[in-house]
Amino acid sequence: MSKVYLLDCTLRDGGYGNNWEFGQDAIPQIKAVLEKSKIDIIELGFFRNESWSKNRTVFSCGADLRELMSHKSDNVIYSAMIEGGDLNRLYDLDYVGTPEESKIDYIRVCVWKRLIKEHLDYCKDIVRRGYKVSIQPTAVEQYNDDEFVNMLKLSNDVQPFAVYVVDTWGSRSIAQIQHYCELAEKYLDKDIKIGYHGHNNKMQALGCSQAIMNMGLTHDICLDSTIMGMGRGIGNLQTEVIMDYMNDTYGTQYDNICLIEAFSKYLRPFYDENPWGYSMYHFLSALYSCPQDFASYFKQNRIGEDKFLIFLQNITPQEKVYFRKDLVERKIKELNLL
Repeated sequence: MSKVYLLDCTLRDGGYGNNWEFGQDAIPQIKAVLEKSKIDIIELGFFRNESWSKNRTVFSCGADLRELMSHKSDNVIYSAMIEGGDLNRLYDLDYVGTPEESKIDYIRVCVWKRLIKEHLDYCKDIVRRGYKVSIQPTAVEQYNDDEFVNMLKLSNDVQPFAVYVVDTWGSRSIAQIQHYCELAEKYLDKDIKIGYHGHNNKMQALGCSQAIMNMGLTHDICLDSTIMGMGRGIGNLQTEVIMDYMNDTYGTQYDNICLIEAFSKYLRPFYDENPWGYSMYHFLSALYSCPQDFASYFKQNRIGEDKFLIFLQNITPQEKVYFRKDLVERKIKELNLL
């Protein structure tokens, strides 16, 4: 089997569950526990055009990471993520600085289908600055085969560390995820890794990850997860679970017990206040291929699953691309759901 890299993004994707406010003391401790677990890649947070606080894992510039990165493990790759956006809102890479300044190795970029060429040029600039880069095509189901293959061919020009299959809405089956991986296996240059980031709306993230590892791919593989699956709505693949599978199946030596202790000490208060995990609301949002924010709105406002189903059956494909509170409230009134 090709090499598998496990990437823990608790401090980044998990931050949707607590507004990235893990706490000044907890952030370095979570990082240290992940290092102890022998994880391959640790994602530390987002780069955004926001002011920075030591209590949050949203960084305004590379210099914000220096104190956190005062200690590095030689066996870990450290990353941060940048959200793709409209060209006038793209994060200014001059703020990142060089890897020597930020002390991280790797930047992952969410790219949009309608701006794919522009976002890939942005990724090239990251490579020129000395970083590894990963291409994360948001909501992979938006791409038909020809479009996905074109994205892969354009990605070869970037020479990224990895190109991902990103199941943003948690709606893809094992067969569908494998199909995208087969295309990546065929059209990506051999040294580029194939990544999978899946949300757990249909409780399929573990099964998809196992299926990818069993495909016999020649490319190396990257799999994303978070401690206890921490994330928005239903959350993500659980790091401790995929580590257990890797240890049992492939003889790896990940220490997932220390992650359980870390959850109890640093993350349980967030779970108690705003629990994530399976819900029928989030299953429905995946079934109808729309963002989890719609499900979260109906769940938090205690509007029944049956009403949410009616709502989903009465919005257009254009309306469900991204969440807008005003649209939801208008539709609820029109459909008499309260």
